[in-house]
Order: sequence, then structure tokens, then C-alpha cells
Amino acid sequence: MKIVNILIIALILLSSFSDEEKEVHLQRKDCEILREILINKEGKLDIHVSEDSIFKAFDDLHANLDVELPFIELYKSFGKAVSTIQCGHTNLSPSGRVFGEWRNERMSLPCDYVLIGKKLFVNELVKEDKKIVNFGKRKSQQKNIPKNSEIISIDGETVPDMMDKIGEFISSDENGIEFKYANATNLFEFLRNVAYRDRKDSLEVVYSAKRDTDKIVLYTGYPPLKTILKRLDKLEKQNEKNLKNIGKYSVIKSKYAYFRFVSFYECHGAKYEKFLEKSFKDIEKKKIKKLIVDVRGNAGGQLQYSFMKYIVGSNKLMGRYEYNKTFKRFTNRHLKKYNEFYRNYKKSSRSIKRYLRKHPGYGYELYTGYVDSELIFEGDIIVITDEGSFSASSLLACHLKTMAKAKIVGQTAGGSFFCGNSGGLQLELPYTKFGVTINPFTFWSHLPQQENPQSIKKPDLELEPINPKMGKKDDWYITKAIQGFFIDK
Repeated sequence: MKIVNILIIALILLSSFSDEEKEVHLQRKDCEILREILINKEGKLDIHVSEDSIFKAFDDLHANLDVELPFIELYKSFGKAVSTIQCGHTNLSPSGRVFGEWRNERMSLPCDYVLIGKKLFVNELVKEDKKIVNFGKRKSQQKNIPKNSEIISIDGETVPDMMDKIGEFISSDENGIEFKYANATNLFEFLRNVAYRDRKDSLEVVYSAKRDTDKIVLYTGYPPLKTILKRLDKLEKQNEKNLKNIGKYSVIKSKYAYFRFVSFYECHGAKYEKFLEKSFKDIEKKKIKKLIVDVRGNAGGQLQYSFMKYIVGSNKLMGRYEYNKTFKRFTNRHLKKYNEFYRNYKKSSRSIKRYLRKHPGYGYELYTGYVDSELIFEGDIIVITDEGSFSASSLLACHLKTMAKAKIVGQTAGGSFFCGNSGGLQLELPYTKFGVTINPFTFWSHLPQQENPQSIKKPDLELEPINPKMGKKDDWYITKAIQGFFIDK
């Protein structure tokens, strides 16, 4: 009987060992797939750092996957490797398993909060969450942080302290911290839980409410998922609406022309060209000499050479757009194929290949198109940016600053003023189900690379983020932007 029991135990242990070996193999396979696809499909892998640094990061990742890891740890580890590329377009998104582990750990604060600029503000919980989170694990705790309060620190860690940890696994151009803040805006508590793996039953939170600073000890527990999902659903609907927006133009106090661009996704084609022409004709007719361009929260889209022709004129060099990893058969395994990004990838690859056959000396340069010289704006320009100003919108800020002496007001833009990879191919890793955005093409501004690429983006007039309960936020920013015209005067 003893021998039978020993054999049964041995079989169980052997089975467990085999299962763990299988998980380790699958973890490592995902790492190998990701590395191979980045080599084959990422436009310019060493756009900001050397390939040796990137390969070392993936070698280290592969080596550290020698034991089965929780999906939260896998997400953190894979994110660190991907962020080494220092391209904000090339990023990793968590799978449902990661969020499931986060919920089941029950180590989250019983409140919902978001980043606005570089400050944390508390939202009100929905009724369902007030019952579920139970203010942590203890029914005796009946206090929480009042809504609209600003969180100063959590467990002694300030927002910059926490972002240093979170930023290790979030991608950004040139490793700049601003876009990391933008990416952490709506899931800060989730990302804090990923970054800090020391499990604690309670945390001390220091917060500011109604100009008074106070502190409270909150017991950790289930995250307020209903509140978070409701907020994210509302945000997604607004983002879908923003994608269709080609911009708004108005005149303020009869002397300030104001453009508000929430996205550049649809800012191209005949309708957009007509909008720009009509707007600049109005500026010329009214003899306006001060222009405000607001790209807060604009994550990019179409490069804005159409807008820039009204600022610098026709046939001016804006930069380059290189199609350096065009479509090839048998190299697209694991990429999602039934979406517009993949279709555009195939279509643009065919188009550029045909063009290069006819024009073998083409250097991918991009110039402004024709514009009526009477419509070229020659006055003062202010650009409003924040951490969410990225890709095409940060490049527009770059062009306006360096080619038209525009001043920048707001917070430092999240995107590069120099270059980046783009294209938006979607990859899903087969085991972890992590989503990865792969970018086969590379864009460049007209500027040569600099040793410190972040310094050029610093605002001439830096603004503190505003409290979410403040009304008429756009009016507040416009008023502040107008002050920027009088700096150094």
C-alpha cells in the first residue's frame, strides 16, 4: 500500500512539474514571437536607442521566464522590454487575465481616481461599487475620500514617485515621462498595483479637500470595477466622437483666431481642405494677427502639412515618411488582419513599391502643398499642448515652434518633436493574449536629432492642471494662452 501511495504522489508531482514546464515554454514562446515580429515589422527598431540595448532587454526577459509567472508579473516584464524601444506608438496592452488577477488579489484602494495633468483626483463611486468594495475588507470602516479631492500620496509615495515605478513598463517617445502620465490617466490604481507588488491590508492616503490637507487609512480590497468600467465606456464613446472631428475654428474678442483639434484622425481630404481654406480666408478678411492652436489631448492621426502650408507657404520641407518595413508574404503570422490598419498597411505598401519602381531616387521627403500666398498667416502664434499631445499633434507643435516662432503654453507634449514609428498593426500574443501595437513605418520632422530631445518641448508658459470640477475648462485655457502672447514683451 505504501508503494502505491508513493507512486501516486510521484505521478502527481511529475504531472505538476510537466504543467509548469509547459507554462514556462509558452511564456518564452510569446517572448520569442514578439522579438521576431519586432525585428521583421517595426519600422526602425533603433530609432531612439541601440539595437543592442533592445536585444539585451529581450534576452533578459527570456531568461527571467524560467519559472511560471502570474499574468500581472508577465505584463510588467513584457512591458519593460517593449518600453526599451522608446516609441510611444509601440506599446503593450494587458489581457483579461491580468485584470482578473488584479481583481482577485483584492489589494486595491476602495476609491476611483484619475490623473489630470500630473495630479490625482477622486471620482464618486457608483452604488454597486459602494456595496462590493465595502471600503476594503472591514465593514467597520465607513469613511472614504471625498469626490474631487486631490490625492497627494499613497503609502508615503507621491505621484512622481509612483510614476517612476509605473513608467518602467509604459512606452513613450524618447522615454519621456509626459506620455507615460497620459497613458496612466484612467487606470492609475491598476498600474499602481502592477508596479507595487508588496501586498498590504491597508494604506495611508494623504489628500487635499476644500483647501485642507488630511490623511486616512483605507483597507484594501476589490477594485471599484463598475465605476471604472462606466467611466471608461463614457471615455470610449467620446473618443469615437473625437475621431470624426476635423477641428473647430472661432474668433475670440475680435482679434484672436482659435483652432481646437481634439484628433487628427479624419483631418485630411476635400472636406478638411475646405474647412482650412474657409478659416484662413476669414482670418485674412478680419486682419487677425494672433493665432491660437489647441492640441490638448490630441493623440494624432494625419500629419498636418495641409495646416502648415497656411503658416509657412508652399513647397516647404516638413520631414520624411519612410515605408521601411513594407508588406511581405509569410511574415505576418499572429498579426490581426481584419482591421483597417492591416488593410492600409497592404495598400500603402503596394502603392509605395509601384512609386519607387518609377522613381528609384525618391527619398520619402514631404513638402507642403500649394496655397494662395494671400492666405499665409504672418502673425503671432500660441500652441496649447499637454501630456496627451502626441504623434501628429506634437509634430505640428514642433513645426509651429521651429518654423513660425510659435510659443508653447500648457504642459509638455507627450509626443516626439523629431521622429517615431507608426502604422498601428495589431498583434496578439498566443499565450498571454497581450496586445502589442507594431509600427512598420517611420516619420521624421525637419529637425536633426538632438542629444536631449525632451528639452525642446518645454512650454514657454507652463500651466498647472485644473481641478475636474472646474467649469468652462476650454475658456480657462484660452485665457491663459492669450497671456502667452505677452511673454517677454
